[in-house]
Amino acid sequence: MTVKLFRSDSINVISRRFLLFFILLLAMSTQQCVLADSSPTQPLLGYAWPVHNIPVAVNSSQPTASRAVADAILTWNLAQEWFIATYMAGNGKPYLFYETNSSSDSMVTITFNKTQTTEDLGRTMSVEFHDQQGVFAKVNAAISIDLTWKDGKTLTDAELRTLATHELGHALGLDHTTFSTTDLMNHVPTVMFPSTLNLYSVYLLSLVGNVNDLPQQPVTLPGIIPYTTVSQEELDTVNPLNVQSVTSATQPLQSVSGIADGPWLYLGFFVMIASIVIILTIKGARKHTSQNQLTQTEMIFHENPAVEERPILHVQMKRCQHCGSEVSRNHLICRQCSMPA
Repeated sequence: MTVKLFRSDSINVISRRFLLFFILLLAMSTQQCVLADSSPTQPLLGYAWPVHNIPVAVNSSQPTASRAVADAILTWNLAQEWFIATYMAGNGKPYLFYETNSSSDSMVTITFNKTQTTEDLGRTMSVEFHDQQGVFAKVNAAISIDLTWKDGKTLTDAELRTLATHELGHALGLDHTTFSTTDLMNHVPTVMFPSTLNLYSVYLLSLVGNVNDLPQQPVTLPGIIPYTTVSQEELDTVNPLNVQSVTSATQPLQSVSGIADGPWLYLGFFVMIASIVIILTIKGARKHTSQNQLTQTEMIFHENPAVEERPILHVQMKRCQHCGSEVSRNHLICRQCSMPA
């Protein structure tokens, strides 16, 4: 009995140890999965801008809202320049936002709502166009930002700037991150400056011109670039590019783009297509008429053949006095004997 009891106790001890070891392994694997899910990754929206100078139209008369957008624009412009100079040895061309007063020329439109309408205080809707080869041709983005919470509390200047910077990140092609709220592109960001992960993703998008060359998703930082958040002190060390001079240098392209964005392009296409249809219709009508006329002529020709009719003349004859051959009275010389008839 003692032996049996000893064996039973040993088996229970071994079972408990095995169960504890199994629970420990499960906890470690779960912790590894959580760590894997919390690694810094940046999902993308699946498009890239075909231009690097992006005009932004702000539809708001409130100075606070306009200032928040201006700060957000400057933040993205300086942060991209800082990232390219710091980690890319200056090799790259940033996307540069600039404000425009013309809604027809803008590629990004920002509007503000007086009260919160949905759970999200900011929303961005974007649409892109590419040709059959996958080359990006056009991108437009519409951003909407609420000025107050549902309870009527007004957003602070810092909250508006954070929202504007976050939504402009969506306009650049960045989706929401999920690993930390300290990342600007998190669904509920607690910072107003982009991270190196956000900037590296935008840098990769700035090199893309075809939908088939988009970076693999989600984007992760290479080992040589640490994950950090850009600070205002670092942005202050950057000399901002003169967007107006860059824009004026590419004014012909901007002018063409402005025409393409307005209604004149569609009107021109409509006039061209209508002209082609009218010309083809007229040619078809003429061809149809000519064919009908030819068929009718042929039918008339077959039904009423145009036969040349000549009157039948009854000629009086006489006989030659020398050979007796018949000679027409109108002839004075006989054709047979060549003598006067």
